[in-house]
Amino acid sequence: MPIIQPSLAFTRYLYQMVEVKQSLFLALLDHKPDEALFWTYELYHSGFKTELYNYIVMVYITIYKKFNPSLQTYIDTKHQILLDGNAADTDIGSIVYTMALRPYYLVDFVRMYLGANISSKSADEPSAVRFIVNLTPEDIAPYAHIDLSNIRPNRALERAVKYPARKDCHKLFNTFTHEDFAETFRRKWLYFASFSQIWYDRISQHNGVVDYDAETVTFADEHDEDAFRSLWDYEPDEAINTVFTRCCGTDKETQLSVKDFCEKYNYTIVSRIIKRAPKTGETPAQTDM
Repeated sequence: MPIIQPSLAFTRYLYQMVEVKQSLFLALLDHKPDEALFWTYELYHSGFKTELYNYIVMVYITIYKKFNPSLQTYIDTKHQILLDGNAADTDIGSIVYTMALRPYYLVDFVRMYLGANISSKSADEPSAVRFIVNLTPEDIAPYAHIDLSNIRPNRALERAVKYPARKDCHKLFNTFTHEDFAETFRRKWLYFASFSQIWYDRISQHNGVVDYDAETVTFADEHDEDAFRSLWDYEPDEAINTVFTRCCGTDKETQLSVKDFCEKYNYTIVSRIIKRAPKTGETPAQTDM
């Protein structure tokens, strides 16, 4: 497996990894724990466990810690268990589900990443929710791998692709995606999927080789390729419209502005930060709204 993984890697069910992370973040903001778990385990089972944990820790510190300081020890403990190689599959889901129920504080996030100073339209108060959700294996079973024993691989995505990737914040978050994701999804899906551990392993098990210059995957012989495709050829070029739009979008999604985003989450812009090279001892200039 290459050490460098592009942000444009595809996940196990052929979402773009960067969009899965963005969708997870937005599901948390919307207090949708089930959707948040879907995106969590899409990353987790694709082989991005360490990156996922690091991402969740960053999200906690950035928007949750102010109102939920007691979660710090719980998250740090679970993170260390992962680093020690002893994490249970339920651990990351328990963290995400708990966070999805907690209040958050977007002031620092919007200042750092969206260049605006904001204030909440509601009173900023610490969380009244104190409990932690500890999920069981049964709770996360719906987010495990799809059983393909009774269906052809080309029907897998119809069962697995449950939620549309969140694409309405691409311009706002400066999300870098494939220039023509639809074409990449149809024609080069296996190459970009190879940057997730699960697909790299599947390719290797059938004597496949990833050509990083030609952006292709080739197999040692026809028998190996046929064996691979009989198990794992999802045939996204033949995907039904529901699958295609959930993975690729419609290219007509309305893009949220900073103001739209803030109003959606009950904040008001007080001033915008003008980014320019500061002189010594000078702070970034601001303009009132």
